[in-house]
Amino acid sequence: MRDVVKSTRSVIMVRCLSCQHRGVIAEHDLVRFGLKPGAPIAQFVKRLRCRKCGSGNVLARRSHSRSAVA
Repeated sequence: MRDVVKSTRSVIMVRCLSCQHRGVIAEHDLVRFGLKPGAPIAQFVKRLRCRKCGSGNVLARRSHSRSAVA
């Protein structure tokens, strides 16, 4: 019988309010932008821009996804 280890990955779901484009930012990618993983979204949401239309009118929320590793 295999042991299944479940880990939680935190991602930030981003949606453009202008064109409805959706994107995902991995929590560990925040380090590249000088932010700590787990930083409040309000701290960086004003810097976000839509890749499709360039609008700064975006909505972001943190989501925890579960992944199983065998």
